Amino acid sequence: MSKILGTFRKKDGSSITVTEDVFKESDDMTAEEIHQGALSDPDAQPATEEQLKKFKRVNPHLKRKS
Repeated sequence: MSKILGTFRKKDGSSITVTEDVFKESDDMTAEEIHQGALSDPDAQPATEEQLKKFKRVNPHLKRKS
C-alpha cells in the first residue's frame, strides 16, 4: 500500500486522497499529457500568461527587515 501524502477537499465538496502513486503515474507522462490532464480538470486550471506576469517571486528563506 502506498503512503498517503494528504487528503484535499474539492470545490464540489468531494475529496481526493493523494498518495505516492500519483507521482509514479506522472513520471511516465509527457509534458503534453500532463498539460491536457490539467485542462480537463476544472479545479486545476493552468495559469494564463497574463496571470503569470502578475506573480511575484517569494523567497521563504529571506529574512524580513524590521
